[in-house]
Amino acid sequence: MPKKRTHHLKSGEKQEEYAVEITPQRLPIRRRRKEIHKEEDRTDIGTIVGYIALFISLFSIAFYPITFGSLSILIGLLAVRYEAKTLGYTAIGFGGFSLLFSLLYPLFLSAF
Repeated sequence: MPKKRTHHLKSGEKQEEYAVEITPQRLPIRRRRKEIHKEEDRTDIGTIVGYIALFISLFSIAFYPITFGSLSILIGLLAVRYEAKTLGYTAIGFGGFSLLFSLLYPLFLSAF
């Protein structure tokens, strides 16, 4: 029987693994599924709100620009909050354009 080597160990040192204490604990599967489901619902609501804001902002270019432009900016901010950033910022841009154009266009006409 070969002799066990212990020359690389200091006196009193033990060979133990501590990987369990270092690695993060996993979430229970049921809890993780609930979190994923909440994220999906939040994304769906954000997308719906974003499309509504985009529709109102495009509608505001032709009809009632001050009312619908302001409304589309507010709903666009709500869409950004619900993590539909692209749709929300696009609605804010179109609504802001409609609002500013309707307020500034008469000033430019009266200047000339």
